[in-house]
Amino acid sequence: MKPLASILLVLPFALFLGCDPGMTIRQINSTVDSKKTSVVVPPEMTIEIKTTHQLIGEGWYDPQVKVKNSSDSPVTITRVELVAQAATYENQPRAAESYPLTLPARSTASLDIGFRFNQGVNKVFKKPAELRIHYLTGGHDGLTRITVAAGPLNAR
Repeated sequence: MKPLASILLVLPFALFLGCDPGMTIRQINSTVDSKKTSVVVPPEMTIEIKTTHQLIGEGWYDPQVKVKNSSDSPVTITRVELVAQAATYENQPRAAESYPLTLPARSTASLDIGFRFNQGVNKVFKKPAELRIHYLTGGHDGLTRITVAAGPLNAR
């Protein structure tokens, strides 16, 4: 009976050691409104990235991103990428027809975003990363850059 008790006592500690601790990934740009995590960028486009909570060993990052076109002209989002640790990761949306995405004037949309890594998010986000949104408006190319960074799991 004593070996069984020892196993039951050691088992929870062994399971805990095998678990990846968590981390938070959030937008860190300065904000227009201190109560919101958004930033206004040309052409009057507002981007909001919802904070995610992930295990450090996970090899994916699928942020919820909302885009609001506040201008009087349509904006066409052509692609999204993540630049982290001197590597560029292309967006792998769930639906192939997600891009290009045209946002009519004064409209809001959620973007289909998903990134896959060959290493854990703790290594990819060791330093702040940049989410880049490429778009067209009025026949001109544009680029919006949003900084995202990792922190402790309880960060907001």
